Formats: sequence, structure tokens, C-alpha cells
Amino acid sequence: MKKYIGLVSFLLLFTLTSCAQNKQNAKKLLSMEALEKMKGTGPEAPIEKPEEVIKLDLTGGVGTKHIKNLAQFKNLQYLSLESCELGKIPEVVFDLPHLQWLNIVDNKLDKLPKSIGKLARLRSLDIGNNPFTELPAEIGKLTALEELGLADTQIKTYPQEFANLKKLHSINFLMANVKELPEVLGKLSSLKNIYLHFNPEIDSKQVFGVLTKLPNLEVLIYDNCNVTTLPQEVTQLKSLKKFEFGDKDINTSQVLKLLGELPKLEYSTMSVLKTLPKDVRQLKKLKTLQLMLTKNTQEEQDQVFISLQGMSSLKYLHVYGDDFKPLTKEIGKLVQLTTLKLIGNSLKTLPEEIKNLTKLQLLDLTRNDFSDQEKARIKKLLPNTEIKF
Repeated sequence: MKKYIGLVSFLLLFTLTSCAQNKQNAKKLLSMEALEKMKGTGPEAPIEKPEEVIKLDLTGGVGTKHIKNLAQFKNLQYLSLESCELGKIPEVVFDLPHLQWLNIVDNKLDKLPKSIGKLARLRSLDIGNNPFTELPAEIGKLTALEELGLADTQIKTYPQEFANLKKLHSINFLMANVKELPEVLGKLSSLKNIYLHFNPEIDSKQVFGVLTKLPNLEVLIYDNCNVTTLPQEVTQLKSLKKFEFGDKDINTSQVLKLLGELPKLEYSTMSVLKTLPKDVRQLKKLKTLQLMLTKNTQEEQDQVFISLQGMSSLKYLHVYGDDFKPLTKEIGKLVQLTTLKLIGNSLKTLPEEIKNLTKLQLLDLTRNDFSDQEKARIKKLLPNTEIKF
């Protein structure tokens, strides 16, 4: 009997301790990485204790019952209301004291309420694909904000309080109808990543005038902006490590000469190219390169790989195209490569010279048309390389 009572006492103590720990853990703010990796509670899941839910994903509007009861999720840190056909954000959202991540993408919101300023712990806010035309001054109260998504919006003016976002490191302007960047953006020295792709009316001179005021800018995505050249101001982006560009009529040689003056550039994506000039060799520290070729001749494709020869820093190469020709023998001269990706290029064979890439650790050939016999041949040519078909 004493043993039984002792066991009951132990189990009761263990239960009470576990409940206390759960309650304590619920209030502990998780890192952004941990929140992103955490499996969220979906709208179909039975929720007996909403106060213990940390991540709630109501994407698609199928969790209407939970939207009505959001006040019960007192310790929520991550909330997705994406594609819920909302005409306004439920006010209860702004009373969630621990909220760090809010996704309200793809709704019918034309106004971000002043109440947004109450979310003092918010670190990631994505309001993309909504017909916003302005941001309230209260957005300046989100002093913990690190990531802001404005893709596919219509915002033309930004309040001066935007300068208070001293921790903001990433901002997404994809298809955001950007013609000019707000001058206030130049006051955010914390910015490291800016996404400006698919803004066809952009004023490059003005935009790079603002970007030069950002001493820590490391990533700039600038493709499909309907530009032919880039301004000299590009050379002032001394911290830039990654730059993506590409347009149908862009002067690739002119752009590469400017990029050659960037001391830290290690990663580049160049799209909508017919060929690649030898000016690419000016990118002395380039380690990773992705190329999208379009409707190029065999001679133009050969020139691409000839231009890459001698780039000793280049280790990772990904080449893809919409009308890819048989792979040139020139590939065999890129002996420094450790990763080569030729995904989805309708290739049927590889040249014998591929065997010269003895440092190759990974060869990705997925979504091509190799026969079993050709696959066996390629494996024999590169016996020490991991090959994906």
C-alpha cells in the first residue's frame, strides 16, 4: 500500500511539474529558425489546450472556427492567415503578446491598421499580395522587426517612422510596382537582403542611389526589371556577396565589368542569356554561379564554358536552358568544380571530357533523358562522384 501511495505521489508530482514546464516553455520566445522548422498546428487538428499552441497555420481559410477563437491562443508566436479572403485583420491578432511571425499574404486587405504597432515582439511580417497603397506610421513601433514582405503590393509612400526599424535585415519588393525606393530606406543600415525582381518600371539610377547608403547590403535580387545597363553606383556596394540579374536586352558585358569591382561578390545568378562574355573572369572571388541560357546556338553555348575557364574560385555551377544543346566538350576544362548541376536540360549524353572533372563531388542530372546505358557510362567516367539522375 505504501509503495502504491508513493507511486501515486510521484506521478502527481511529475504531472504537475510537466504542466508547469509546458506553461513556462509556451511563454519562452523561440528563435526564428526554430519557429520555421517547427511543425505547426493545422486547422483540422483537435485543439484541447489552445494556450499551449505556439504555431498556428490557417492558410487557405479552412480554419474559420479558430480565427473566431484566436483570443484563446494566448502564447501564439507564429500565425499564418494566408489566403483567408480577409477584408480586415481580426483585432484580436494585435492582442497576441508573444507573436513573432505574422503571415497575412494573399487576402483582400487595402489597409494595415494602426493596431499593428501593438505587436512589439514581431520579427517577421509578410503582407504581400494585398492591395495596400500605404503603411501607417505605427509600423515604426515594430522595433524588433527583422523581415518584411511587400511582394505584389501597391505601396507608393512610406512614413518617416519607417526609419525606426533598426533591426530590419530583409525586405521583399518582388512585383511590388517599384519605380523608386523610398529615401527613408537609406537610413536602415541593418539591411542585408533586398529583393527587387520583376519591377519593370524601376529607375535604376535612383534605386542604386539609395542602396549605396546601406553599408551592410549583402544580397540583391534584381532580375526581370527591364534594364539594359546598370549605373556606376553599383561599384559602391562593397559588402555585396550575392547579386542576381538578367533581362532580355541587358548589356551583360557592361554589368560584369561593374561587378568585377565588388571585392566580396561570391554568388551570382545570370538569367535570360544567349551567351556569356569573357568579362565574367573579372569576378575573381566568385564561388557559385547559376546561368539560365535561352535559345542559344551550339557556338554560343561553347562560348559560355570557354568564358568560365580559368576561374579558379568557381566551385559550384548550375546551368539550365529552355533549348539546351548537346553539352560542349569545353565542360571538361572546368577542373576546379566540386558541384555541377545540369537539371532539366533534355540531355541524352555527356561528352567523354566530363571525366576530367576529378574534383567533382556532386553531379546533378535530374530531369534529363539519359538511357540506362548512358547512365552506366557516366558513372564509369566519374566513379568517385555522387551522381543524381
